[in-house]
Amino acid sequence: MTASRTTGASMMPALLALKWWILAALVIGALWFTARIGTDDAVPAAYDWGDSPFSGNGPPRTYSEAIKRSGLGIANARSAAQAAPDQWLMHEIHASEQLARAQLSGSYDDYAAAQQALDAAFKVAVKGSGPHIMQASLDFSMHRLARAQAQLAAIDGYAVPPDPGDRAEMAAIRGDIAFYRGDYPAALADYDKADALVPGSASFRRAIFAARTGDVDQADAYLAEAERGYRSPSPQTRSYMALQRGILDLDRGRLNDAMAHFREADTLFPGRWLIEEHIAEVLNLQGKPAQAEALYRDIVRRTGHPEFIDALAGIAETRGDKAEARRLYARSWTIWSRRLTQFPEATYGHAIDHCVAKGDWPCALRLAQRNHEARPYGEAKIALARALLGNGRAREAQAMIEQVLASRWRTPDLHSTAADVFEANGLAEKAAEQRRRARAMNALA
Repeated sequence: MTASRTTGASMMPALLALKWWILAALVIGALWFTARIGTDDAVPAAYDWGDSPFSGNGPPRTYSEAIKRSGLGIANARSAAQAAPDQWLMHEIHASEQLARAQLSGSYDDYAAAQQALDAAFKVAVKGSGPHIMQASLDFSMHRLARAQAQLAAIDGYAVPPDPGDRAEMAAIRGDIAFYRGDYPAALADYDKADALVPGSASFRRAIFAARTGDVDQADAYLAEAERGYRSPSPQTRSYMALQRGILDLDRGRLNDAMAHFREADTLFPGRWLIEEHIAEVLNLQGKPAQAEALYRDIVRRTGHPEFIDALAGIAETRGDKAEARRLYARSWTIWSRRLTQFPEATYGHAIDHCVAKGDWPCALRLAQRNHEARPYGEAKIALARALLGNGRAREAQAMIEQVLASRWRTPDLHSTAADVFEANGLAEKAAEQRRRARAMNALA
């Protein structure tokens, strides 16, 4: 997935960083594509969408089809907005198509295009109106928590209150904001509010919460609950749920189970790089670097995403090709630098792994500090503790890691990092206990 993970089983942090970006993508769109079906406990049956994926009676069944349709949707929405430039709703529709594309592609340029369309909408919207909830979703996706919160506050001032579905989404986003600020009780309280408005609307969020607080079995149960909330789920939806189950297995070091879920996801919705990069990661962890490298190279060719260039650098470094690793790290840093300019808050957490992988600890610390300022939740605190330790500031690293240990956050990465921090501070007994806890959760930690 990223270079620091691909160099071996001991390098766990990068696995979590990109994974949480993946989870956030579904959080944003969960309610937009969900039709609640009450309290029926049965998992919805797969619907036969027919043999013509481009017919009007079914969703796209492959990634390439989804991208093609997205391009058509953007073109049509752009034309409509240009034809009625004084109607903010037309610009919002354009923004929604761009955002849907961004969630498929992962391209920062697509997110920037969505923001441009939203800016156009707000320019013509009268006071007290505008695409605030979509702007809040985009801000949250880009880790701009204060801006997302401000958009929700604007909606609270509407003369006509939003409908229950929108209020549920607002409550859920507020829960997400609290989660990433490290206020876990407030997050659960907001998820409760969302579920009170639309039962089950926070199930996916609760899965994230459970996974990060050490209850992976409960996370799996919440995923099943979330999946039951879809009426006739599309191939893309079913694929995404299989992907998430594979990620839970990967968190526990169950490589064969994870691969089975990732292969299932790829069969259900073939061609999506988001699935393929997880397959490549597992291949590398299974000791098949040549297969992993081939897949990563293909993903880089199609996406240009820097985290996968870093993964290639890690593989090159492992086989002793330091010159190739340096070349790849230089290539990826050019892209990371551009992303840090485009959407800095959304980039800090991922670019940290780039700096760690190539041993640039001052860079890692600068980014970790900014990342922690933007989203001071468990993962950011762990990354900051690791960066402090890498810069020889072991006492400060201990103070930071003890904050996480005192919270509800419980992941293998927490305990393995805590073990390193305690060992550096001469606390051998505490280090051994944390190492035991990490390996109890994931034997690869």
